[in-house]
Amino acid sequence: MIAVDRLRRRRHEPADDATVAAPPDPTNGTIPIAEVRWRERARVAGRVRSLRVRPWGDAPTLECVLVDDTGGLVVVFLGRRKVAGIRPGTRLVVEGTVGSHGGHPAIVNPEYDFLDTIH
Repeated sequence: MIAVDRLRRRRHEPADDATVAAPPDPTNGTIPIAEVRWRERARVAGRVRSLRVRPWGDAPTLECVLVDDTGGLVVVFLGRRKVAGIRPGTRLVVEGTVGSHGGHPAIVNPEYDFLDTIH
């Protein structure tokens, strides 16, 4: 009988038993960039300050500088000249193991998510 009640309910009427959950906040679990530690997994949020393509061996490499109020971090995408949606000013959350690239803290081939709704 419950299925019949759902069919009779109008689309704009909320279900009595439905709970509407808020979408998860992608910045949950992030830490300030200044607190990242070498060889530890980190999840940080920031804004892309700059981009450049450099060779790494025979492959192109996209390097992004991600900044927040506490510092900056290099985000490296191996074998890529560009990543759709990433440009200066784009807000991202990146996650991966922190290493070093060019003497700066870096995350190579991170998991990433856009904070902006328009890319």
